[in-house]
Amino acid sequence: MPIRHYPTLLAYIEANRCVETEYDDVALELIEGALPPDLVGTLLRNGNGRFEHHGVKYEHLFDGDGMVARFRFDGQRVHYRNRHVRTQEFVAEEKAGRMLYRSFGTNLPGGLRANFGKTQFKNTANTSLVQHGGHLLALWEGGLPHRIDPESLATLGRYDYDGALRNPFSWLDQRITPEMPFSAHPKVHPETGVLHNFGTVAGAQHRLVVYEVNPAGQARVAHALPMPDATFAHDFVLTHSGHQIFFLTPVAFDVLRALVGIKSPAASIRVNKSQPTQIIVIDPAGQVHRLETEFGFTFHFVNGYQDADGTLVADALLMGDFPDSPSIKGYLAGNLPDDAAQARFVRFRLDLAAGTVTRQSLSDYEGELPEVNPNYVGRPYRYTWAIGRPPGHPLPLLDHLIKLDVQTGEGRFAYEPGTLCSEPVVIPRLGPDGHPTPLEDDGYLAYLRFSAPTNTTDLLIADAADLRTLARLRLPHNIPLGFHGLWQTLD
Repeated sequence: MPIRHYPTLLAYIEANRCVETEYDDVALELIEGALPPDLVGTLLRNGNGRFEHHGVKYEHLFDGDGMVARFRFDGQRVHYRNRHVRTQEFVAEEKAGRMLYRSFGTNLPGGLRANFGKTQFKNTANTSLVQHGGHLLALWEGGLPHRIDPESLATLGRYDYDGALRNPFSWLDQRITPEMPFSAHPKVHPETGVLHNFGTVAGAQHRLVVYEVNPAGQARVAHALPMPDATFAHDFVLTHSGHQIFFLTPVAFDVLRALVGIKSPAASIRVNKSQPTQIIVIDPAGQVHRLETEFGFTFHFVNGYQDADGTLVADALLMGDFPDSPSIKGYLAGNLPDDAAQARFVRFRLDLAAGTVTRQSLSDYEGELPEVNPNYVGRPYRYTWAIGRPPGHPLPLLDHLIKLDVQTGEGRFAYEPGTLCSEPVVIPRLGPDGHPTPLEDDGYLAYLRFSAPTNTTDLLIADAADLRTLARLRLPHNIPLGFHGLWQTLD
């Protein structure tokens, strides 16, 4: 397909230049609108703080060193603090003044000679955050989480849940993956308080490992299911009924080539579109169900639930192909196909009794980084908010903030030319009794927006119902838009 160079995209990439300054609770300048006085709490975000290291540019979007940003709202002002996550690899490289570790998509400079046998990959701790069991954790699905001090944002160290994330399998399995991955998309059941998560663990026998962490923070391996390949899976669904749904697409790492150093892990990924996607469902009783559907790759699920007739619903942002390493590297250089296809909103219906899977399109909009009202996670719902683009948009960029009605397929969007926005975090509005109001879209959105014309990054607060900007605050520096965040209401 034709590849075009987009100078505007290069301007956007200016948002991704390295963050060198760490701020201590600086008050942000309000440059538009007014802060809602009832918006009191803390917004936390995680993402790339640096896209290069001592002159070596990372070649993949997922490789940047993690940085946690905190925004504290008191009803009148917002105070900002940021800290890089100081993993042991980050600290060692800072001390050495050079790259020491391979990353998910970036090998060390020097070819095979420099990378041969380098099997310790950099834990970037850059993808997401979760507060559970008395700990705030910075997450990266390729390794252990890192504990973060919620007040200072200091890194307290790697966290393996008292050994629960140490590989318990064979000697060879332990050599290949000594620390079991802990996905960046854990789900907490709203009634039990149990955190559910997973990791795809490469080894002599590849496994889908499913974890449970009780409200006190005690973890256990609930399931270890053999997989034929070292599948790349990023997200899963947890329904309110207690079903866990995993899509294992035929997108898998070539573990040998990655470990030897011939390719980075990302560049080693093989895609077999002739093979079906395996769907694994673990029901509340612990029984494992296996279904199949045709190929399609999903980074993120929108939501999922059990319908009144018992059918399971999993709404996904589905891609027709997997974005390979050359495509990601091209994006970072400003080169994109004119018809670059993005993920589309698709609903899967799973009938466990019949063993069938059906799918339907929910909209013509394309999108990523979807969020729903947190009170509707795992339940029937109507709205999702995401970054995206409407049909007919001339740029192959997800440069709109969108709200989609999944029942009607209708969408609305907020768009400012020359800007990119981050994942919108949904904050339900609280009523006088301190509980969320009954309307699903009654609330706020908090997100970052980078402007290429002004070379600035702003924090925006929008009305969740109509996407209207209520307040815009200027950050003291540009920061990469990052991946995922969370909102904490003050007790």
